Amino acid sequence: GESAVRGRVRSLEAKVSAQQQEIAGLQGQLSQREAAVSRLELRNAALTASLEEKEHQIQTMESRIARLKQRLKEANSYSPKPKSVADAVRGGYALEALGLTPAPPSSGWHLDGEEDSPLVPGLDEFKDRLRDETAAPLLGMVESFVTAFVHKKPKLGDYAMVHHFLGAMENPFRSHRLWREADDDDVAETIDALEAFILGDEKVNASVMQSMEVAHAEQDHLLSRRLWCLQFIQPQHLDVKKVHATHPALPLARKMVTRITQVRSPQEKLECIFRAARIIFRMLNEPSSSSSSGRAQPASADDFLPLFILTVLKAQPQHLCAHLEFIATFRRPSQLAGERHYYLVQLQTAVAFIEHMDGAAVSMDLEEFDEKLREREQLWESR
Repeated sequence: GESAVRGRVRSLEAKVSAQQQEIAGLQGQLSQREAAVSRLELRNAALTASLEEKEHQIQTMESRIARLKQRLKEANSYSPKPKSVADAVRGGYALEALGLTPAPPSSGWHLDGEEDSPLVPGLDEFKDRLRDETAAPLLGMVESFVTAFVHKKPKLGDYAMVHHFLGAMENPFRSHRLWREADDDDVAETIDALEAFILGDEKVNASVMQSMEVAHAEQDHLLSRRLWCLQFIQPQHLDVKKVHATHPALPLARKMVTRITQVRSPQEKLECIFRAARIIFRMLNEPSSSSSSGRAQPASADDFLPLFILTVLKAQPQHLCAHLEFIATFRRPSQLAGERHYYLVQLQTAVAFIEHMDGAAVSMDLEEFDEKLREREQLWESR
């Protein structure tokens, strides 16, 4: 009857209650497991981030090691010892102060293509980093400066704007996560690359160099005329040894001198000067077959400067005065020092010698020099 129905209802209610409790228990377990999964996901995310950070650090270290290896390779150039160069610089750029390291016996070093290696270390890597999405603010600052600088139609006197901007950008780069692991040398290399990025810009360079070439038009015209008219000068007139005058590496030095006027940024131009000088030094320090010991004899001022003068004379670079002024003016003062500055001074010395060369300055009969020079000058005027 009725009591049986009520009992059955109570039984069913009890079962429902039990099922609800079981469901609540399962929901509790599910919540615990979801919490555990969430903790694991957070831990996995932390581990993934840590792993990515470690990978970034490894990549940074590998990149730094690669740059250091490249610097070591460039340092192994048989050029003057750093201390000797420093002493020479402090001593008023006296070539006699140079002490050259002998080159190991080798052949074909001039064929290794080293002169074609990048002129600004880290420039390609710098450009790649600027393309990173996180570097957009930095890229925006650089592009804004370049746009404003081009709009100003920069001239010789505007070098201070570039130097000031480069100095102001050091902290933004240093604090950015892409340069988080960078040491002082890395930051200096980054600012160097930034200088090349700005002054190597086609529009910036065209505007600055146009101003330079106008300012030095007369001097460059006279130098071009002088270089062309002095092409009768041969190695023996500068007391250059035959073994050096016919060395297959000498055209590489001329190539680097010519390249000064082809590249854009001041450090690229300065690096061309350095490499031209380095090629000459390596050539001078090769073991000579005429040496009784079969070992290289240290090169002297009497060997290097005539070869450097001959190299410039035969290369006949155009607008060289304007390019030398561009280097001296727009290269950051902190970087225009040491060995590369020393060679810049030597190039300036070579140019001055060419500008004032006469028969008394070379191993040539005075009358013969004057006669050949007049003939070349007449040909120049009739061109």
